[in-house]
Amino acid sequence: MDPIIKFEEISKKFGKNQVLNNLNFSIQEGDIYGIIGISGSGKTTILNLLIGFLRANAGKIFFQNKDITKNKKSILKQFGFATQTGSFYNRLTVKENLRFFGRLYKLSKKELNERINELIELVELKGAENLLAKQLSTGMKRRLDIACALITYPNVLILDEPTEDLDPFLRKEILRLIRKINQQRGTTTIITSHLLGEMEEICKNIAILHKGQIIESGSPESLRENYSKNEEIHFSTTPGDYEKILNVLQKKDISHIINKKHKIVVYTPNAETVLHNVVYAIQASKEKLVNLDVNKPTLEEVFESLTKK
Repeated sequence: MDPIIKFEEISKKFGKNQVLNNLNFSIQEGDIYGIIGISGSGKTTILNLLIGFLRANAGKIFFQNKDITKNKKSILKQFGFATQTGSFYNRLTVKENLRFFGRLYKLSKKELNERINELIELVELKGAENLLAKQLSTGMKRRLDIACALITYPNVLILDEPTEDLDPFLRKEILRLIRKINQQRGTTTIITSHLLGEMEEICKNIAILHKGQIIESGSPESLRENYSKNEEIHFSTTPGDYEKILNVLQKKDISHIINKKHKIVVYTPNAETVLHNVVYAIQASKEKLVNLDVNKPTLEEVFESLTKK
């Protein structure tokens, strides 16, 4: 299948500062696509180029095989963009905000009323539709912002750091909402974030942005498989004399070990053999096993590995 969005050799400078350098990547329709990178890596610049707010110094961006710069008016109606700072008006109610943005796109009164009710239901603001935006909680404001971005029923929803400054509970709620929108409406979703654990949880595909270039992309699973030869063995014991266990443990086939005080993490390319040695060391140290887990390293470790290279 042809990608719905394609970046070809995109470069962007601000003065002498090269923010993006020969950027190439594509996004398939219906994807939840994450762009990850440290602050200042150019994530927001990519989004601003995509929506036409900025122009690239070189290269082209295609939407459904059409050059965005040559078909700007027709294409941009198919994008919904929720910024980090929020686009709604605090002195308007939830309904009034949605109505205002709908009128900007010249939706009919009947069509707008239907969409407002559907979107309030979708983003779970039922019962709060007549509250002023400034009266909403932080999580509700973020949901209102996403609803405003969806008022045109866009093909592509663009979210810039959607969980920034939210507590862990609210972050999970927003991620659940993003997944719900993607599943129910089939909306292609692009998310930027530096919170790698969240991106790993929600995204179908991820691009790693570093020094103005996409240095790798793929599903979280494929990135972990391709860029980490090690597996992690996590274990905790009681009473927890980990130094004693480590003194007994054979170090063969172990890349490195981290003592986190409350547990031990062993990195190894041969988990099956090392796991037997770990169990033996625990028993020999007269410790009682409390918890044991074997898995691939996280996306964060893959990111650190790739960016160090």
